[in-house]
Amino acid sequence: MKGLFVLILAIGLSLVGCSQDVSISNHEKNNATKGNVFSTSWDGNPVIVKQKNFDGDYEIVNEINDSEEVKKVIEALGNADWKWNVYVDILPPDYSFTLNSYEHSVWINEEYERLELITQGQANYGTLSKASSEIIFEILTGEKF
Repeated sequence: MKGLFVLILAIGLSLVGCSQDVSISNHEKNNATKGNVFSTSWDGNPVIVKQKNFDGDYEIVNEINDSEEVKKVIEALGNADWKWNVYVDILPPDYSFTLNSYEHSVWINEEYERLELITQGQANYGTLSKASSEIIFEILTGEKF
């Protein structure tokens, strides 16, 4: 009888423990991704920027090797308004670039004059401020926004 009671107690505790949700806030998820992707260090590999052409293919339009420019990109992306686990159904990106082994897709939102981004493999969708969009666009393309 004592063994049956211990068995029922063990099963009950297991069920209660397994049914509790581990809750991580969106803020914590966003901060974790920012810490992983947008660290203050740069791996030194050139940031290759590609633009979608009229055929839908991507061609290299810029190669960024300047550490100060890369630092500005990292800072701006780290300060972007990132949303966690957002489904985005939009056209292929206008630009793409790889920074610290993370592929970034970039769209131009002409209506709001901002850049919108997705970091591949991170399930995050980010929007830059108007000022940051202007800075990042000029660094990525060498042109005014």
